[in-house]
Amino acid sequence: MGKIIAICNQKGGVGKTTTCVNLASSLGILECKVLVIDTDPQSHASLSFGFNLTRLNNPALQNMDFVSVIKNNIKSTNSLNVDLLPFIEDINFFEKSPTISRFKKALQVVSKSYDYVLIDCVPFFVTKNLDILISSNSVIIPVQCDYFALEGLHKFLKTINHIQKNFNPSLEIEGFLLTMFDKRLNLSKSVFNFVKDNFTILVFKTVINRTTSISRAPNYGKTVIEYDVSSRGATDYLLLANEIITNNTKDIIKKEIPKISENVETKFNKKTFLTVDNNNTSLQVLKKLLNPIDDIEQDGHKVKENPHDFSVLVGMHKSEIITKLGDCYKSFYGNVWIYKLKNKKIFKKKFLYLHFKNDVVDHIGTSWFLNDKFLSN
Repeated sequence: MGKIIAICNQKGGVGKTTTCVNLASSLGILECKVLVIDTDPQSHASLSFGFNLTRLNNPALQNMDFVSVIKNNIKSTNSLNVDLLPFIEDINFFEKSPTISRFKKALQVVSKSYDYVLIDCVPFFVTKNLDILISSNSVIIPVQCDYFALEGLHKFLKTINHIQKNFNPSLEIEGFLLTMFDKRLNLSKSVFNFVKDNFTILVFKTVINRTTSISRAPNYGKTVIEYDVSSRGATDYLLLANEIITNNTKDIIKKEIPKISENVETKFNKKTFLTVDNNNTSLQVLKKLLNPIDDIEQDGHKVKENPHDFSVLVGMHKSEIITKLGDCYKSFYGNVWIYKLKNKKIFKKKFLYLHFKNDVVDHIGTSWFLNDKFLSN
């Protein structure tokens, strides 16, 4: 029987789906037969393999044998040795049963045809995820190298402990996977060190770097392996796949679920884990030096991107920016926010531009004049 691995974290945006599809593709390249199960109604895993958002509309499926339903709806993908079970809207695999869930029984049968079964879980911890973990052999927990990386993690680990004691004693943590790592940022390094210190051997040696190849691949309905096998992103996931295969061929002592208190998590989220000589100090300085822009003249001078002084802001969410720096000029819900520098003697430039992508600071720029063309972005 193939190993069933859930990819789960109740925090959204940490790279669960990205890891699921790219890890599956990498395992396939390394000659493993893989089944990906998409349990998210958004069907992002299916889209990443190039499948459209099609929905089955057959209520009779609910009364059928789940093994037959799964086998009849498995799709072959363009990724070598990888099959996909798309999200099926009109069938509830996770309904309660007095004994064992129909999903678990069906999965035990279907997994015999594969080396690995990877299950893409939904964000937030819902009953569906509980049933998935009960049905799995292990769980991969992606952790984004960003602020609030451990948000809610202590509750999630308590849930895993509860499942081990009451439903699935064999459930293990396959590993904590650090994602979206940017070696240029002190923040990423701080998250890396914090997770390594707290979870030690449970952390994968492989780290997934933040690269354009990983973010672009889904736009073409491809995994990063298909999109650009020579890219850094493809290399990272191939290394991860190799590490998982190696770990599962060794006789490794069962890893205990670590305990992390809410106080430790809160300490991390408040960023008090940072040393006073880097990000924390930088944010305090920025808060004193920046002000939202009022009425000022506009000019069309070019913005220079990625000045070193403000790199601490890259990767922050809009809500964090508001908390740290206050409201911005005009385009509050737009993709570019602008702040005015208070002290002209310290900074050579006059205005700070924050360029957002998916509500997160993607890059930054400064200019002596307010550039009107960015306000319409």
